[in-house]
Amino acid sequence: MTQGIKVLLVDDEKRFLESMVKLLRRREQYVITAESGHEALEQMERESFDVVICDVKMPGMTGIETLKEIKHRFSDTEVIMLTGHATIESGLEGIRLGAFDYLMKPIDIEILMDKLEAAYENKTKRDLKIRSAEFERDRGLMPEEIILKEIASRDIPHLFPDSSLADAVRTFKKKPDAPSQEQLYIIDESGELLGKVGRRNILTALAPDGHGLTWKEFLNKGYGSAGTLPISGIMQKEVKSIGADAHILEAIKFMIDNNLAVLPVVETRKFLGIVRMYDLLLIINDIVAEAL
Repeated sequence: MTQGIKVLLVDDEKRFLESMVKLLRRREQYVITAESGHEALEQMERESFDVVICDVKMPGMTGIETLKEIKHRFSDTEVIMLTGHATIESGLEGIRLGAFDYLMKPIDIEILMDKLEAAYENKTKRDLKIRSAEFERDRGLMPEEIILKEIASRDIPHLFPDSSLADAVRTFKKKPDAPSQEQLYIIDESGELLGKVGRRNILTALAPDGHGLTWKEFLNKGYGSAGTLPISGIMQKEVKSIGADAHILEAIKFMIDNNLAVLPVVETRKFLGIVRMYDLLLIINDIVAEAL
């Protein structure tokens, strides 16, 4: 885990700020807060930051307006947008203005840390790979003509019901940057999607007395004999998914309605792969840009 990322957290909700500051500082990050877009820009005039985490919906200067001004005045700073009121329009606007990612509240702190580290790495390497989708696109088609079967990410790590919790931990460690890093999916021998498990589920199962334990602390501590327990005992059986023949706009609307950043794609109930809302927004943005 990268230590000491300089983070500016911008949100008009004081309780949210206080909670997130505690969680981020516990993970050894340098965090300053601002309760408005104007205050954020004033902070950035006085001090440089690696990553800004900014709420979309704020009174006065909105998050989108703040993002636009940050990219105009502090172009090398990455910005992660957070929202509890996601729309396709605001997501596309954020991407067009240069947002690194677009996440929905409530957000798990471990997932946010992944995004923070990815944004920091992107900033330090000046790598703009997120500006081009990392999979093939059908050019010249309208969004409603592109189906998920053609664009879903398929090289996704998965587990079986009898896999152990230790197997899950090893899979997370082996592919920390996989598109599905937020969740691991559980399938049966025929490939049917049965459930999912996240790192928070693992922390709760293997360290029930370690309230507030971070993933890094957990890995250092180890899990002992509990690691032999089957993953079926802690997996979430209720998994929202979408059919492989659905198109991009259907998927984005479904993900917004259900507060999902990653969505499994199934074909006749069999796990085909995943799509990320941010990637889908990138595709739509590219299509619109090419049409102009």
